[in-house]
Amino acid sequence: MDTRLVGLEHVPSVMEVAARANDLIGKEVPGSPGYIVIKVIQFELTQHGSRYDALLLVEIDEPQEPLNLKAADVEAIVEITSAVDEPEQTA
Repeated sequence: MDTRLVGLEHVPSVMEVAARANDLIGKEVPGSPGYIVIKVIQFELTQHGSRYDALLLVEIDEPQEPLNLKAADVEAIVEITSAVDEPEQTA
């Protein structure tokens, strides 16, 4: 599990903090392109006058580098994996 901290500043209400936290799920982490928020693990609120600041600890999904396979590579993989299910032939 990988995590990131996300800060929210000068939010007008606790309901708005909750809405923004919920809206992060399934989206990219602000400032960390490619990392997707899976869930909010923990949060902390502080009140400053009539506004709130929040710090959210979120679980993220790390970006995966795409594989660039050639057609010949794909064919070889298919051959190897299809042979796994076949029974061994005895001479």
